[in-house]
Amino acid sequence: MRTRILTFGIIIVAVAALVAVAATQLRGQTAQTYGADVIGALADTNTAGYARAFDVREFTFPRDFGAHPDYQTEWWYYTGNLATDAGRRFGYQLTIFRRSLAPTAAERASAWGTNQLYFAHFTVSDIQSNKFYEADRYARGAAGLAGATTEPQVRVWIEDWEMLAQDASAGTMRLTAADKKGFAIDLTVRQSKPPTLQGDRGLSAKSPESGNASYYYSLSRLETQGTITLNGQPVVVRGASWKDHEYSTSGLSKEATGWDWFSLQLDDNRELMLYRIRRTDGTYETTSDGTLINADGSYEHLVLSQYKIEELARWSSPHSNGVYPAKWRVTVTPKQGDPIILNIEPLMSDQEVNATGVYWEGASRISGTQGAQTLTGYGYVELTGYARRADDLPTR
Repeated sequence: MRTRILTFGIIIVAVAALVAVAATQLRGQTAQTYGADVIGALADTNTAGYARAFDVREFTFPRDFGAHPDYQTEWWYYTGNLATDAGRRFGYQLTIFRRSLAPTAAERASAWGTNQLYFAHFTVSDIQSNKFYEADRYARGAAGLAGATTEPQVRVWIEDWEMLAQDASAGTMRLTAADKKGFAIDLTVRQSKPPTLQGDRGLSAKSPESGNASYYYSLSRLETQGTITLNGQPVVVRGASWKDHEYSTSGLSKEATGWDWFSLQLDDNRELMLYRIRRTDGTYETTSDGTLINADGSYEHLVLSQYKIEELARWSSPHSNGVYPAKWRVTVTPKQGDPIILNIEPLMSDQEVNATGVYWEGASRISGTQGAQTLTGYGYVELTGYARRADDLPTR
């Protein structure tokens, strides 16, 4: 939520891939030993020693653009809808995840020693060609392979996939990623609105239990330009991106089966973030919420009773056999003004990610009304738990 609720299930399924690459990263330590250690740590639900999100805290930027290693889980997430001057459209996602294996790093002489694991998802949606490109990576936070820093500049990376500040405020970032399958991005994103603190002033509850929450902010309107490369051919693009950054030491409740998350950028320079966490009994977590962000950067927190999400169509995945919602009508009732009624439809059906988890994450088109005003725009939608339970995602 996104919220970005990165469930522990998604992280745990990264273990198999981490073990597979461990032999080339560990030098003096066997992959079998490392794999057993990692699996044990990720499967351990003991959160003792980690900081937890109990109370509202003060955010300070650019410091909070960087890492928060006192917390067990963290991610930096960018999505965007871009186009060439001729109107050819693309979507992209670049997300880097950090997972701590222990509250503190053991003293080790080896440069390979670390208590931090990183992995990343990278996708490009080529709307004109109806092709979806995806890749993922894994690395330990040691020997320069992966990490997250604030000084001397904000930088988050995993090998050559990188989010790098271009100024001291980190208001402008460069995003670079390339995969051997022949697709890449080289984008500059510039902050045009102040951070939106999601939930209660940045404290985003995932269920009613105390401490089952994250700290969460969004940069909801990032002016974006650069290149997308497909099959070795770069094209110049521009448009808008969205950034979420979240850190916590908790997951979903036992009753959660997945979530539906929307980041919507309207052409009148407003944005909407909405999500709902689905439960086994067919209801939604009461802590599901959203935010309406105004053109001037001010925003209104929305509770679950202020919005309704109706499914209008479904799509069956030929890859996972999952059946996903594929079109929605969203009705939002702000405290002031007419209701906002939006129709949301994917720009292409098959945007299912089959990486460390199976989920759908895709570029979408928006149309609708608010009173007599016509609304248009683009956004991203994330759907988990339709192919598998959110806490039971398999490795490939």
